[in-house]
Formats: sequence, structure tokens, C-alpha cells
Amino acid sequence: MLVRVLAYDRRMGHQPPPLTLAVTHREGNASSEVLGREFSTALEVASRGRVIAGRPLRVVRIGFHDPQQLQTELSQTHAVALYVCEGLEDESRNIAEVTRRLSILSIAGSETQISQGLAIGLEGKGNSPVILVHLEAARAEGADLDAGLLSLSRLIAPSTGAP
Repeated sequence: MLVRVLAYDRRMGHQPPPLTLAVTHREGNASSEVLGREFSTALEVASRGRVIAGRPLRVVRIGFHDPQQLQTELSQTHAVALYVCEGLEDESRNIAEVTRRLSILSIAGSETQISQGLAIGLEGKGNSPVILVHLEAARAEGADLDAGLLSLSRLIAPSTGAP
């Protein structure tokens, strides 16, 4: 689903190939590290042979230590999107500040993280995935989301104190 969602950001057609999707997990948190590894592997499999706006996809994993380190690694990898794993809920606002500075689309798996300032959420509700969009956050990251994505999504309002 994440790969499909990226296609709804019209900026992807203006990025140099390959499009790099970064997955960040909390370094030193065993469950977050496992999730990061599993999610990265699943993304690699899902993106194999797929293109978005004619560009191939590449997946990288980044262990999160602090916002500055994350910003450096995202810049070095030329990431266009960042998936934030569980275990980083208390860093959502700091991560959102980084993604906004770098114009990187942020994605997470919980509504809490989206209400704290990350842009796109993917949640499972029964057998159907639900796409959550924090429109203000997405715009702050420079996203140019197609109306088709918004028609399929549930809009999330920012919580107080969101960046």
C-alpha cells in the first residue's frame, strides 16, 4: 500500500531516479529494530520491478539516534519518503521537523503519529487498510497530493502542539 500511496504525490515525477524510501526505527529498541528490518524487507519485495513516474524504487533502513543524525542520513541517501516505525512515537514531532526541512513525505502506521505532525498514515482496520492524511503536515513537507488519494483517505486534524 505504501508504494501505491507514493504514486499519489506528483513530486515523485520530478525526482531523480531511483526514488529512495527510507525506513527508520529506534536504534537499541529490539521490537522497533525487528519491525524496521521486517518492514524494509517487505517494502523491498513490494517495490521489486515497480516504478513510480518511470523511476525505480530503492529502500534503505536508518536507525534513529537523534533528529540531526536522521537529517544527515536522509540527506545522504536522497530519500523522498520516510516510514517511521513504532517505537518512535515520542519523536514524531522532531521527525516531522526534519521531514519538513528536507521536503520528504513522512509516513507512519499509527493515527497518533499522524496527529503529532507526520503526513500519511497506513492503518489496518479489519481486512481493509485505511489511509490517513494530515493535510497540513503533507503540505508543509511540500507534498503535491493527487485528489484521488484524498478521496480514498480519512483526514486527520493536528493535535495541539503539532509542528
